[in-house]
Amino acid sequence: MTDFEVEVKEVANDVECTIQLRLTDMLQKSLKRKRYLIVLDDIWNCEVWDGVRRCFPTEDNARSRIVLTTRNNEVACYAGTESISMQMDFMDQDESWNLFKSAAFSSEALPYEFDTVGKQIADDCHGLPLTIVVVAGLLKSKRAIEDWRSVAKDVKSFITNDPDERCSRVLGLSYNHLTSDLKTCLLHFGVFPEDSEIGVKKLMRIWMAEGFLKLENDLEGV
Repeated sequence: MTDFEVEVKEVANDVECTIQLRLTDMLQKSLKRKRYLIVLDDIWNCEVWDGVRRCFPTEDNARSRIVLTTRNNEVACYAGTESISMQMDFMDQDESWNLFKSAAFSSEALPYEFDTVGKQIADDCHGLPLTIVVVAGLLKSKRAIEDWRSVAKDVKSFITNDPDERCSRVLGLSYNHLTSDLKTCLLHFGVFPEDSEIGVKKLMRIWMAEGFLKLENDLEGV
């Protein structure tokens, strides 16, 4: 790295720190002496929690509450000795099947063999709601029993002791079962910056311009 690149990086870091300090100060002032409920979803480590909680007032907030969710038990304990911690249990067999059925079948009545394969898939999701919903959503539009059996084999192969790894594999499964044209459309999201707002019409017209949508009539409808 050249001296110029080092200097640019240092300036960028200084600007980022300045912006963070200003945002922290603005948030503290806006919340001070007010009653608030803030929900922070998926705090992944203790350092992140330390950085976030500096944004909140430390006084005059006795009636306010901050709720955070995390997959890391260490973070839940670290959040504070006076905090109320609730451990979420995995879904049992009946709860898993009911969730899977509502997501995959809706109100549709399917042959008994779909029930049998569906229960097997729901069991292999090991009580993880996100996994169940993702897999059920994948099967919602598939009405060939061979497709369901194929997905059942894939889900069973994803058994691992690491919940994060298992979830990543299931999300990969939903991608692998897309048609080639839909894979191209999905991958095109990579041209947009992370967390940016993407206009539906803009995205649709880009897909049309790139030739991802092959039908000649009513491309916008497609």
